[in-house]
This record gives sequence, structure tokens and C-alpha cells, in this order.
Amino acid sequence: MISLAADIGGTYSRLAWSGDGPAQGADEQIFRNADFDSLEAVIDRALAVWSIAGQPLDHIALAVPGPVHDDPVALTNIDWQLDREALRSRYRAARLSIVNDFQAAALGSVAEPRERLMTLNPGVADTGPVVVAGAGTGLGMAWFAGQRSGVLPYATEGGHLDFAPVDDEQLALFHWLAERYGHVSYERILSGAGLLDTHRFIAADAAGAGTPAEVVAAARRGDVHALQTVRTFVAIFAAYAGNLALAFNPTGGIYLCGGLTVHLAEWFNPELFQARYMAKGRMRAVVQRIPVFMVNRHDTGLTGAKMIAENFTGQTYEQ
Repeated sequence: MISLAADIGGTYSRLAWSGDGPAQGADEQIFRNADFDSLEAVIDRALAVWSIAGQPLDHIALAVPGPVHDDPVALTNIDWQLDREALRSRYRAARLSIVNDFQAAALGSVAEPRERLMTLNPGVADTGPVVVAGAGTGLGMAWFAGQRSGVLPYATEGGHLDFAPVDDEQLALFHWLAERYGHVSYERILSGAGLLDTHRFIAADAAGAGTPAEVVAAARRGDVHALQTVRTFVAIFAAYAGNLALAFNPTGGIYLCGGLTVHLAEWFNPELFQARYMAKGRMRAVVQRIPVFMVNRHDTGLTGAKMIAENFTGQTYEQ
């Protein structure tokens, strides 16, 4: 049996395969999306690297950004489209599962051993609902009603909730973004492009960074504007997590993940995070009891996609 799993982000695609074949031990590949004009081109390259091109696949599991209920599936933050029947035919796939990327990220996050997680708010965890949110090229969010075997988390577009500024600086940032984009969602800030925009707002004419990585590097050098940028990011992410705590009462925990989140992990000071996370007025005690964890690795989406490809037999909720 040969299964192919892929986590497709706005910037990178991570692919893995399992099964018998000549490339045993070389089961994962990472590709930069800008180097390809379609997902099929990425898959073709990976299959060639693994020396399994042309072999029929028993199961393909694709975790992709954006809603997946339509056909073709239009990916968010990358100009690719997926046609289910064309994919089945091209790769002679017996089974194809296309899920939202944060359904897979949520699966991978809750599968992470507790000792590997960074605890941002200890709370009191139980077996209730779980919410997973992650910042990368965009801001994704998914949730479990409960960690029941055989049921995938529900995908949402919760990253596009209206941004709610909580102080004068954030209100000024809101107006600055609104002048440029109209609607200001949390994703306008809690994403790679959002980090750059926040840095441009804070640094103004002194903004020299052209990529999120350059902002992070400047913050590590002690640049005052870059440090203020990443601290603003963490404060807003904490307040957003608090909103999710109120909306879902996720007593099983809130998990934060995503490539950008991981790159900024050193600034997620638990004490400062909790101050913003719990700032919910009369509802402070409600939020305080909800645990928050950070998954400090980049490949949670691929982990979840592999779980689907290899042994998931329940409802995939392609929504």
C-alpha cells in the first residue's frame, strides 16, 4: 500500500509517503511553492525523488488552505486550483481526501506529546472541546467538539474575524490598515504579511525589513521597532486566543501553531501572554481556566495529513 500525504501552505508544501518502495527512509520532502506552477508539479517532483512516479496510489490526503467543499478547490494565498477527478485519474488514486489545512494541523497538534508543548496558560485541561489556531502565511483555525476517535476537527475561517483593538496603539494600527484594505481581520496582523504591515506602521520611514524573517532577525538584534512589532503581534494573538476561549469554551485546550508562531516563540512570555489573554473583564475567570499551549514545530499539518493518509477511516468533513 502506498499513501501520499501533503500539507500545502501559502509558501511551502510538505509531502510524505508511506509504503513499500525503493526510497524507504527518505519519506518527506519540502518544496517552495514559488518554484512550481501547480500542486501537480510539486507532487510529480516528489514522486520522482522517491522513485515511485507512475505507481498507483492507494490514498492521497491533501491538507490545503481555504474552504474545500467546492470543485475545483481554489487555494487561499496561492494561485492554484485542485480538481478532484483530475487528481484521482492522474495518480490512479483509489482514495482521495482533501481537507482544510487546519483540520490537519489540529490533528497533528493534539497528537503532540504534552512534554513537547510550551505552556502559555496552564488552566485546567479536560476532555472537552479543543481549538487550534496558527499563524503563517495566513491565520488558520479549526476546532474539535471533543477528542473522539474517527472524527476530524471542523474547519473554519476564524482567522477572518474582525480585529478588535484593545488600546490606543492598536486602534491606530486598525485605522492604518483600514485605510489600505477596508476590512481588517485578525489575519491582517497575525500572518506573515500582517507582521510586515505592523512593522511598517510602527517603524514608518525607518522600516527597512522586506520579509517577516528580516523583522524577526532585527528583533533578535535588539532593533526597537522590530521588538515593538513582535510584542504587538504576541499581545494581539493572546487577545485573539482569549476570544476563542470565550467563543468555544475549549476546556480541552487551545493550541497555537504555525510557522510564524514558531519563529516568534521566544517572545511568547507566558506571564505577558496571560495578561492579554485574560483581559476579558467579568469573564476573566472563565478564560483563565482554559489551558493554552504552543506547538513549537513547523510540521504539525503534515503530521495530521499523514494520520489521515495512513489510518483515518472516519468522516473527513470536506467543508
